[in-house]
Amino acid sequence: MATKKEIEENLRMALEEIGEIKPLFSKKYGTWIFEHPLYPIGCEGNSAEEVIQKYPLYIEEFIKERLNSNLAEFVEKKTKGRGGRREGAGRPIDSKKELKMRIYLPSDIALWIKNHPEALMQFRSLMTKRC
Repeated sequence: MATKKEIEENLRMALEEIGEIKPLFSKKYGTWIFEHPLYPIGCEGNSAEEVIQKYPLYIEEFIKERLNSNLAEFVEKKTKGRGGRREGAGRPIDSKKELKMRIYLPSDIALWIKNHPEALMQFRSLMTKRC
C-alpha cells in the first residue's frame, strides 16, 4: 500500500512532467478535454477551469493505483516502437538468393516444372541458344 508521502512525491513529479494544463474544446463532444501523452489518463469538463482543477485529482488517483499495482498490464506496456521487428528476423544481409519473378503458365506445364526441378537447367540452356 502506497503511503501518502509517496503519492504526493510522484504527483509532484508527474505535474512537473506534464507542465501547464491547457484544455482544448472538442466540437465533436461539446466539452473541454485535456490529455497528455505520458499518462493514459484524460479529463473532460464543462469549462477549461473545471478541467484544470480536476486533472490533478485524476492523475493522483492514477498514481495511487500504479503504486498499489492495481493497473492492468496493457495500460503501461512499453514497446520499443519497432513494429514487430525482432533481432535476427528476416533474410541475412549477406544472403545471395536467386531473384525470382511470378508468371502464370497453363496448369499442366506448371505441374510438370514443379515435378521436374532438374529441368530448370535445360530451360536456361534453351534461353541462351535462342537469344
